[in-house]
Amino acid sequence: MTTAQTGTANLVQVLQFYDSLFVTYPFHEEKYGHAQFGWGGGMEHQTMSYVSSFGWGLLTHELAHQWFGDMVTCGSWEDIWLNEGFATYLEGISRERFPSQVQTQWYDWKAGKISSIVSQPGGSVLVDDTTSVNRIFSSRLSYNKGSYLLHMLRWKLGGDAFFGGLRNYLNDRQYDYARTTSLQSHLEATSGQDLDEYFEDWFRGQGFPSYKVVWEQSSQGDVYIQLNQTTSMPSSVDFFEMPVPILLIGADNDTIVRLEHTPKRRAVQLELAI
Repeated sequence: MTTAQTGTANLVQVLQFYDSLFVTYPFHEEKYGHAQFGWGGGMEHQTMSYVSSFGWGLLTHELAHQWFGDMVTCGSWEDIWLNEGFATYLEGISRERFPSQVQTQWYDWKAGKISSIVSQPGGSVLVDDTTSVNRIFSSRLSYNKGSYLLHMLRWKLGGDAFFGGLRNYLNDRQYDYARTTSLQSHLEATSGQDLDEYFEDWFRGQGFPSYKVVWEQSSQGDVYIQLNQTTSMPSSVDFFEMPVPILLIGADNDTIVRLEHTPKRRAVQLELAI
């Protein structure tokens, strides 16, 4: 009883946080509650999530489904990441927003997701076998890789365009079905960027990139950086187009530089002074 009361009370601030990022809790004229059940994990239902425990991760994940899963539902099992990838990512950013409330911090949460994603070389976020329950609900692909597809979009587009596009997507598809193409079109509209290549690589494509950074610093303080990429499944994606952040630590200050890694610039070389 105590854990249920504490977990639910802590969730109020998360509901308000999701409100501020997206749209008002979709069922605000009703209420939101939990029903405890004996199976593992949880299951979202409109206004009432079934949960097996009352920890931060499970409660924030199931609450996120009120927006992504109950207000807007994927139109095909191919696009289950629109439910599960979003709920996983919202659990993550709730840790970013409320670090004092959680045991697993935002950095460690991200490291855990990456470790899961790269534990096997292949696999797409797009579900390529909708007859397999295990494939549809793959924690590595539909949940974890789906969540990182969103995190990378937030970095690529910037927070304003990213969250603005998500708000428009929810308002456009409210209480209806959606496909990934609908999400893409809204993010393109708010950012002004063409995302065909991104979704071809990261949603439909299999695998992930690995980077090699070579750098040197001259006696005058100029830093030269070269970035090269290999992919885990070159037969599916031979190059992942993605801006890559590089942290430079100087004597007086630190800075992050953004390398625009594109097919036309497979080996990026940057010269700067710090």
